[in-house]
Amino acid sequence: MSVDKKHKAQKFKKEARDVAAAALQAALLDSIAEGVIVRRDNKFIYINEAARLMFGFDNQTDDLGQQSIEALIHPGDAPRVAENYNRRIAGDDAPLKYEFRILRKNGSLCWVSCRAHSVLWDGEQAVAATLSDISDIKAAERAHDRSEQLFTNIFRMNPEVMLLANLKDGAVKDVNPAFLNIFGRRRDDIINRKVDELDIWADTTFLKRFVEELKMTASMTDVPTTVKTRGNLVRHFRLFAQKIDHANEQLLLLIGRDVTEDTVHAQDLQRSKDNAELANRAKSEFLANMSHELRTPLNAILGFSEIIRDEMIGAIGVKRYSEYAQDIHESGTHLLSIINDILDLSKVEAGRLDAHLSWINPTECLDMCLTLVQQRAFESNIALKHSLDTEVLLEADDRLLKQIGLNLLTNAVKFTNPGGTVTLALTRTENRGLCLSVEDTGVGMTADEIRIARRPFGQVNAGPNKQQEGSGLGLPLVSGFAEKLNATLMIDSQPGVGTRITVIFPPFKVKDRVERD
Repeated sequence: MSVDKKHKAQKFKKEARDVAAAALQAALLDSIAEGVIVRRDNKFIYINEAARLMFGFDNQTDDLGQQSIEALIHPGDAPRVAENYNRRIAGDDAPLKYEFRILRKNGSLCWVSCRAHSVLWDGEQAVAATLSDISDIKAAERAHDRSEQLFTNIFRMNPEVMLLANLKDGAVKDVNPAFLNIFGRRRDDIINRKVDELDIWADTTFLKRFVEELKMTASMTDVPTTVKTRGNLVRHFRLFAQKIDHANEQLLLLIGRDVTEDTVHAQDLQRSKDNAELANRAKSEFLANMSHELRTPLNAILGFSEIIRDEMIGAIGVKRYSEYAQDIHESGTHLLSIINDILDLSKVEAGRLDAHLSWINPTECLDMCLTLVQQRAFESNIALKHSLDTEVLLEADDRLLKQIGLNLLTNAVKFTNPGGTVTLALTRTENRGLCLSVEDTGVGMTADEIRIARRPFGQVNAGPNKQQEGSGLGLPLVSGFAEKLNATLMIDSQPGVGTRITVIFPPFKVKDRVERD
């Protein structure tokens, strides 16, 4: 073989090895996750597959070699990238690692971290760089920055007192303007001092106990304490605390709300409530005592007026005296009824009303009530009807049940015009309770009049054709008696139509008569 042929063969082998090495190098560079580029001037002379995807060119037919590098870099970062390239080509110092934004083919942005150095490529100076996509990191940093800014704004603008301190050593990191205003301090006097050295705690032992308990929990809410504010005034505060992990530090966020006015107002309300209850008890005791004192001479008046009226000892001789005695007896009887009602009401209000509970037949009590009001209903030309379930037993006090029935029937007859109807009913409810109701076709009441009638001594006009009688204690007594028997009083009334009053007993107070034994 001639020398020329041998030389050509060696050259061919060398070129083949170079091509194979280049192909292997390209394959290796395409297999790595980082982008690799080589640039000369403003053009790419090499770009691996990861870099192509990073720039948004997802196939080999896109010719990045014809793209301007400057056009693919964000305008805000392009001057800095160009300066670093020029310094590196010139052999001057340039940052080994820096960050910038590239513009993808679809117009979106991608943050990259770049490590660059100068190289010889095909015998000429160039710059090679590896690119790492840090868009997710930058997004997380922006989110963190927004969160930090939001916290800062809330911290500064919040009207509540706020303090941020190191939980380990108690050193104050920051306080908000509300803190400085409430305590009359300057920021320079607060920052880096320990919380227990601020001299703001009225109870010097409180903070230690508070922090120790907080170390065992993540947060604490609505903790009462007292602090010394501007002018050494003691104020009531409610504290809210939260542990925060930040930059490898465990911080304490303390929020304080001044509740002095609320506390004083609550104390005033409690004092007023206590005084009102004391006055009410005193009134009830006075009424109870006076009722007893009045009944003694009143019984004598009733007895002697009855003797005179009936001429038990001898003839009076003058008929008018007998009429006077009858008037005295009727007035005394009415007064005794009012005194008895007042005595019962005072017991209800004082919580001293006794209820002797037993299983009774409620129809027997209600039949007696019908008998007592029947004559008055007849004289007033009012139809008295009833519908009573006779197969039930009720756990109640028969005396209180009679007074409930009698008061409701008396009121119904009183407020019903001649020709009207009063109906007494005793029926089972859907949930197997018991409903005692008295319904009339009388004058009815408005919502305001119902409220008046529920109050002690509250009286509602009985209408133009009836005289108003009584003391206004009927409904308040029924309400008190019903509550004592675990029952509920309900009033449904419409002016000109009539009134229905119901007393509903719960199921556990009711059973069928066959269950008696």
